[in-house]
Amino acid sequence: MKKLFFCVALFFAVSLVNAQSLKSLDKFKASFEMDSAESLGGGEYKLTASGEAAPYGRVFCNFHFTNKLNNQNGLGEFTGMAWSQVGDVISEATLQGASKFNGKTFTVYSFDSVTDGKIMMWKGEFDFVNKTVELEVQQIE
Repeated sequence: MKKLFFCVALFFAVSLVNAQSLKSLDKFKASFEMDSAESLGGGEYKLTASGEAAPYGRVFCNFHFTNKLNNQNGLGEFTGMAWSQVGDVISEATLQGASKFNGKTFTVYSFDSVTDGKIMMWKGEFDFVNKTVELEVQQIE
């Protein structure tokens, strides 16, 4: 029994030593207004939103929320796309992540690939009653 406990403790210690932390680079806030939202039934929703997300300027995005695991605890996942144009530069991003319903709003977490070669990580609050999306975005290395 002592050997088993020692092996488990050693495993966790090695795991913690080798754990990697995300290096955060640029950070910014993004504010969006929901342009449209629709229910597709079965806990599936589509949403379009647009707003300001420095340094990308005006951003247009769509989200497809699903519940593929039939989770009853308000957890789900989403995919989507975003794009913007600043001057003659058009940027696009793929969106993918997880969502959790908090009784009034949805908290959403995402990792996104952008055509400018950056990877963005964000946490956001989606408020369907007030038609707002507020994000805290950070570039990661």
